[in-house]
Amino acid sequence: MSGDSGPAPRSPGPGGRVYQGAVRGFSLAFVAIGLVLLAVTLANGGGPASVGLLMGLVFVAVGAGRLWVASRMQR
Repeated sequence: MSGDSGPAPRSPGPGGRVYQGAVRGFSLAFVAIGLVLLAVTLANGGGPASVGLLMGLVFVAVGAGRLWVASRMQR
């Protein structure tokens, strides 16, 4: 059984495509909310330890992380 990499990946059905699209949409929304939080906080003079800056970074990290995980799951 040389070169056998296991079962072939299945293509997602209609429900799987909707789920993947929803994951991408919500992940992009989280990144966008985080960027808006960062911009508004910095525009209003927020410092490096301000709540808005930290929350913005967390939102961007969660959204980007979820996009990364979703891309790894498709392979």
